[in-house]
Amino acid sequence: MSDLIKHVLVGDMIGSFAANSEHKFFHKTYTVFTLGVISHALMDMAEPDYTVNWFNQAQLGNAAPFLALQGGGTFFVLKTMLNSTKKNQLARKLRIAAIIGAVIPDVIDGVYSIINPNAWYTGQLICPWHNATFNKMPWHINLMSMWATSLLSAGLLLVRYCSIPLIRFFSPRLHFLKPW
Repeated sequence: MSDLIKHVLVGDMIGSFAANSEHKFFHKTYTVFTLGVISHALMDMAEPDYTVNWFNQAQLGNAAPFLALQGGGTFFVLKTMLNSTKKNQLARKLRIAAIIGAVIPDVIDGVYSIINPNAWYTGQLICPWHNATFNKMPWHINLMSMWATSLLSAGLLLVRYCSIPLIRFFSPRLHFLKPW
């Protein structure tokens, strides 16, 4: 598991943007799904986050706090999204499609790694931005630590759920801002 919260949050923001957009192009599930996949690729290329090796029991045990943050944070985002879109089925559909698009590359390579563990160790995964050859490109930075990735996740959660309310609170003239 890598930084699941990051992908879920960005997928949710893409879906929210699409639902609030006046352009009908963004009101299609395949459009937001595709944008979710693209966002996943771009984020993994720009910021290769910490990844838990499911095949190494010692590393899996040491990563328990990271896994708890990822699981709890993802549950919070999904629950909040489902509660906030009860009355707006278009927004719900678009946000779910974008989230699925944003996490499906990790699901595909995760299942592939379970079927073929050697692919995990050799870095020969299906999605090109996950494979070892891509990770040796000159622009690629080293993997972030578990704690740096956790801080990024927590920061994204705060930005996603606290920025608009804080702006509204401190500036009454900005009440026209819609939550994402």
